Amino acid sequence: MIIPRPFFLSSTPGKIFAIFYPPEEKSKKCHTIIHIPAFAEEMNKSRRMVTLQALEFSRQGYGVLVIDLYGTGDSYGDFSESSWDLWKQNIEDACTWLTSQNTETISLWGLRMGALLAADFAASATLQFENMIMWQPILSGETMIMQFLRLRVASAMLNDNVENESTSVLRKKLSTGQPVEVAGYQLMPELVNPLMTVRLNKLTIWPFKNVFVFEVASQAGKQESAANKNLTAKLNESGVAVKSETVIGPQFWSTQEISEAPELLAKTSQSPLHCRNQS
Repeated sequence: MIIPRPFFLSSTPGKIFAIFYPPEEKSKKCHTIIHIPAFAEEMNKSRRMVTLQALEFSRQGYGVLVIDLYGTGDSYGDFSESSWDLWKQNIEDACTWLTSQNTETISLWGLRMGALLAADFAASATLQFENMIMWQPILSGETMIMQFLRLRVASAMLNDNVENESTSVLRKKLSTGQPVEVAGYQLMPELVNPLMTVRLNKLTIWPFKNVFVFEVASQAGKQESAANKNLTAKLNESGVAVKSETVIGPQFWSTQEISEAPELLAKTSQSPLHCRNQS
């Protein structure tokens, strides 16, 4: 029986909420996976899918650590206190905690922005990771933030009492050090400006033995996106073992109701992670 262990993990500048799913089959050494969540409301929408996958990994013999980044979810701090470097430090502290728990290998599993954050963190980390699992990765931080800013622009257009603003104006505010509130989230320059410079296909270091990219499509027969194809090609050219797969299911991170993508769970669980079943 798998009994998840919720706790607060010490990080900088305050504790972050975490849940550890122990491996169902105990062994002297534990192969572990850290989940890095999606951005803003996407994280909340995705909690069920993350839990289901963490439980499946646990049944396969992995220890899984699911974290809420500082200022998000149930972690200490406010979203306005978050920064890109701080979130990377959260991952570093999660790795340190796992290492203290007799961990043999660590893999990273990122959803949407979490995949971008995980890859950016790993590119400058001193650790060697086993696998990188990316669910519907955000390939460009700039593209993600500009789409997020459009939520504020659209909201202003529906309110006669609010001055209309363009995404370029909002972006300029952030670039000059001014915060911008979008959908209840206070975006700070310390978070947004570094994020906007990160692109998956521009990262030069991928310290993983294997990379698995999963893209979710709403209908059968849809091909892998051109952006993911380019990323896969670049990784292959760099000598990274990468597998990319498109699965059918709802975009659970953005659906109005909490939803599941069973094929994504199945395909992820079937991935030939090399550390599986080792003792």
